[in-house]
Amino acid sequence: MVMTVCLLVYAALEHRMRKSLLENESLFPNQTGKMISNPTIRWVFQYFQNIPVIYVQKTKAAVLNINGSHEKLLQIMGKRYREFYS
Repeated sequence: MVMTVCLLVYAALEHRMRKSLLENESLFPNQTGKMISNPTIRWVFQYFQNIPVIYVQKTKAAVLNINGSHEKLLQIMGKRYREFYS
């Protein structure tokens, strides 16, 4: 049952991301650098994996390694997702 819920959340997030990319006529780089409109959510998770968030005394101090593609996707996905990396 837990696996089914996890797959449901995974599929819903992927659908939302792809829908947002299409609505905004935006593209996201795939593993080879080609710009596409339908990346998998697994690839997006891996793409965001190397972004460290530095905390100093339990307050957010800095977010490192954000590039234009990261910012663009966060902007498209909405305020809730931007807040994690701002």
